[in-house]
Order: sequence, then structure tokens, then C-alpha cells
Amino acid sequence: MSPSVLFFLMMKKHFIYTEARSGSNFLVDLFNQHPHLVNYGEVLGSWTKPHKIYHALTRRMPSLAYLDFIYSSRTFYYLSQIYYAYQNFRRHKPIHFKWYRQISSVGIKDFHHTLLKYGLLDFLRGQPDLYIIYLYRENLLKQHLSLEVMRTTRVVSSEMTQDGKTVSQVKTARIRVELSEVLAVLANAEMEVLQREDILSHIDSGHLLRISYEDLFASPESQAKFRRQAFEFLGVEPIAVTSRQRKLSSDHLQDLIENYDELRQGLINTPYAKYLY
Repeated sequence: MSPSVLFFLMMKKHFIYTEARSGSNFLVDLFNQHPHLVNYGEVLGSWTKPHKIYHALTRRMPSLAYLDFIYSSRTFYYLSQIYYAYQNFRRHKPIHFKWYRQISSVGIKDFHHTLLKYGLLDFLRGQPDLYIIYLYRENLLKQHLSLEVMRTTRVVSSEMTQDGKTVSQVKTARIRVELSEVLAVLANAEMEVLQREDILSHIDSGHLLRISYEDLFASPESQAKFRRQAFEFLGVEPIAVTSRQRKLSSDHLQDLIENYDELRQGLINTPYAKYLY
């Protein structure tokens, strides 16, 4: 077996399995701060450059072969490194070009509903060498509201620069919500949680790391603890790097909802009352 093939077999593949507004941008940036890790972020969404290029060349939707290519192609790896180096150069940010030989684990992140849309949930079950980081949010109401705030502000994330300044300063957007819509969203979200748990029940425990949004962002100490766990899980040195991504919205429902009292009265006697706290 050639050294290059042996190296590929030794490299860990990882997948951040998540849903929107669960802290995945924070995690991707954290991984990419490590000299021996690369995470491409989302590659399945129709707005992503890999998807656009793949569809333009093949006129096909993403498939299992597409994901295998993303993980295994050195050409794709170096094109992505060149692209991000160019983006950082344009933004006057440090360029951290990583050679393929120095990478211990390469991965992507994507959402349950996107995998479901393209019929790719079997990818998680059919890859015994895949290391899955399951990043989830326990409070499904706050997750939904965070998504609505993002749609209102059209800002996905904010980033801390080298000098400690935040790139995107976003005023807190308060929104009105309809009780019937919230009830439908929460019912669907809880169903999806069950679907994700069913998939994860088939994953070897040694290849699965669970972390909740609430635990991750509980304190600087909890972020440091998870950082160590994640780096050790992926087989790299747990060095002290810090993600530049910052939370956009408040965790206090009163800060987010104009008609909070109305919503509270509507949920207080339902199974979803637990999400009010």
C-alpha cells in the first residue's frame, strides 16, 4: 500500500450533524483555527459554492458519491484552501494555508433537514469510519425564534476580529409570533429530534460526540471543556484556540418576543411550557 493511500486511510473524517441556530458556525470556526483540522462547512445547500459547481458540471443533485468526493479529493481540498486564502486576503485577515499532509481530520457540517431533502441520511449510517459530532439545541422554542430573528436581520453570524471588535453589530430584533405557528413548529421540531435520535442509535458510541448548545455556551469554562473533548475525539492536540464567531441574539424570550405574555399564556398549559424557561 502506497504512503499516500495509507495516509488517507489514517485521516479521520468528521461530520457536524446539526440544525440551524445551534452553534455550528462557532464550531466550524473553532475547528478551522486548529492547524491539523479542516471543516468545509455546509456543502449541500443550493447556495453553497460546492453545490453550485457540482450542479453546473453534472446537472445533478448532491449524492453519496458527491459527499465521498468532498471527503477524499485533494483537488477539492486545495481549491478550498486557495479560495479561503483569497477571501482572507481581500478582507485583510491572516491567511492560514494548510497543506494536506498536515491534516489529521477533514469534515463538513450540515443540517438534518438538508440531508433528508436530498435522501442522504444513509450517509451517516453507512460510514463506519465517520466521526459524528451531534450538535443540538435543547430549547426548540429559542432555536425557532433565533431563526426568525436571523431572517429579520438577514445576518447569519457575527465575528470577532483579531483586535477584539465584532464585525457585525446587530441590534436586538423583537418579533411578533403567532401561537398556532409556534405550536406547529414545535411539534415538527420534536418529531425531527426523534428522527435524529433514531439515526444516532445506529452509530458506534466511540464515533459519536454529543454536545448541546446550552452546555456549549454556558460559560467560558464549558467552551474550553468541549474544545478539549472535540479535539481529543478527532485525534488532535487540544490546543487553546478560540472561535471568532459570536452569538447574535439574547437567550431571554422577553427580549425577542413583542407579545411574550400572549405566547406564555398560550403555552403554559401545554407540553411545550418547558421551553419558556
